[in-house]
Amino acid sequence: MAEIHRFTALDVHVTDFGTGFGAYRQFSPIGRFHPAINALFTMVSGGDEYTWYDIYGYAHVENEVSLNIVNLGLNGKYHIFKGKIANSFSPFLSAKIGYALGLDTPEGERFMDKIKHIDRVHGFNTGFFGGVDFAVDRKYGFSVAIGTQWNVFEKTVDGQKYWNGTTIVIQYGKIIP
Repeated sequence: MAEIHRFTALDVHVTDFGTGFGAYRQFSPIGRFHPAINALFTMVSGGDEYTWYDIYGYAHVENEVSLNIVNLGLNGKYHIFKGKIANSFSPFLSAKIGYALGLDTPEGERFMDKIKHIDRVHGFNTGFFGGVDFAVDRKYGFSVAIGTQWNVFEKTVDGQKYWNGTTIVIQYGKIIP
């Protein structure tokens, strides 16, 4: 993976508080450091939400969490052993920092009513990861990382001001020579 200079990928994040999908763009390296940008849309499914069933088999949701988080940020990837491993993989450490927008929709309303009454909450996003980049062939790359990320909002949103936790990141994309 030492030959990868630029990389554009689809991004999947699985966290303690939800699942996110997005895009990732890695630019030409500066030594062992790769600057990058990313956009991520996370559907929150954590918190105090739970489902119970009545005696007739109907599902009821209590403490429903109806929150989505949009992240836009800058990333940095540091390849620890770049040029020292002659193989198709490269271990790295990574950090990200950026903007978080919480989209809190009312619980228990019809979809069209939810869209009309979205509360927007601004915040900050950061994360730290360790992982491995793989070169599938000369055209495609695959990356897996585990770490932690934090979304800190200016006020409490759906019962919490801090939405954070362990995160697994999977990326698959095109290597650009």
